Amino acid sequence: MKQRNKPSVGIDRVVIALRSNFYSTTGFTLIEVVIAIAILGVALAVIFELFSGGLRLGRVSGEYVLAMNYASLKMEELTTKGEVREGNEEGEFNKEYRWQTFVKKLNLLPIEEKGIDFKPPVELMNIKVNVLWMSGTKERSTSIESYKAVKPEENEEKK
Repeated sequence: MKQRNKPSVGIDRVVIALRSNFYSTTGFTLIEVVIAIAILGVALAVIFELFSGGLRLGRVSGEYVLAMNYASLKMEELTTKGEVREGNEEGEFNKEYRWQTFVKKLNLLPIEEKGIDFKPPVELMNIKVNVLWMSGTKERSTSIESYKAVKPEENEEKK
C-alpha cells in the first residue's frame, strides 16, 4: 500500500477556518448592545429635561415681562396724577395679577437747630409699586421704585 501524501493544510484547519468565517467575531456582544442603549437612554433623558426647562424659563420670562408692564402702567398712573398721598393701596389688574403701592414722604433736609425755620421748596415722595401673581404653585413678585417732587402747599391744600 502506498501512503498518500498528506496535504500541507490539515482538514481540521480548514474546518476551523470555515467555522470562524461562519460565526464572525466582528459583531457586538449582547452586553455591548445593552450598555449602548442605556447610554442612549440617559442622553435622551437629559436632552428632554433641557428642552422642558427651556420652555418653563420662557413662560416665566413672559410672566415677568407682563408684570413689569403692569408695574410701569401703575407707576405712570401714580406719578402723573397731581395729588400724591402717603400710604398704601392694593388692587387687581386682572384675576392673575395684583398690585400694591407704597408712598412715603422723605425728609430731605432735617434741620433741628434752634431758631432756624427752613422749609424746603419741594417734598420728595418715594413711590414703590409691587406686582404679585401666581405662577404654578409659587407666588412671584416684581417691583419698581421712583421718586416724585411735590410742592408742599399742593399736598396740604388738597388734604
